[in-house]
Amino acid sequence: VYIIREDRDGNLQLSISRALAEKDWERAEELMRTQDIFECPVDSFNRGGLIVRLGQVRGFVPASQLTSAPTASASEEENDSRYAALMGDTLKLKVIDIDRKRNRLILSERLAMREWRRQQKDQLLGSLREGLVMEGVISSIADFGAFVDLGGADGLIHLSELSWNRVTHPSEVVKVGERIKVQILTVDADRRRIGLSLRRLTPQPWEIIDNTYQVGQIVKGRITKLVNFGAFARLVDTGI
Repeated sequence: VYIIREDRDGNLQLSISRALAEKDWERAEELMRTQDIFECPVDSFNRGGLIVRLGQVRGFVPASQLTSAPTASASEEENDSRYAALMGDTLKLKVIDIDRKRNRLILSERLAMREWRRQQKDQLLGSLREGLVMEGVISSIADFGAFVDLGGADGLIHLSELSWNRVTHPSEVVKVGERIKVQILTVDADRRRIGLSLRRLTPQPWEIIDNTYQVGQIVKGRITKLVNFGAFARLVDTGI
């Protein structure tokens, strides 16, 4: 319990909730010192961000410190809708500012997730080996390839490793949010890079050509190049 006051007769006024809050403030101060990642449920929100509960203590996560914060151009109604969707969710957080006298506890999901992903990547890099097949989710797409979240760490499928067919942009093969299986090509622990392949999970077209085509068979194709001695055609839905 926490002693709030003592009257003239020596009677003590005590508070259990105040004692619990004091312990929670002590925990918050320790988390500020260690910069450890912890989890808190979303309790409510206001125009500026989310309010979470660290036991009896209310902490504030500004919109700028949220990984899923509404964009600056979003309307107030859209912000409220997005914040409301997070109600009850548990966030990974770090303490970035604390002032007990002002009852101020500022938290960051952005910094916590950055650190958490770094830790996850370290663990993942230590367990990966070339040739391993894993499942992941397409997290982003660039002109040169697609990034796959393997569970805390992103690997890259280079444009040339997306398909045996000719691909001009990754969006022709995959889309953000899609769950796929990939093969580990390379693991560079020093540079913290993971090379992936999607096409190598399917047979190389020339390896199965005898099972696919026979001499004299009529097939559809698309002219890809004209030369003096003839024309090159790509067979539909193959890499040949």
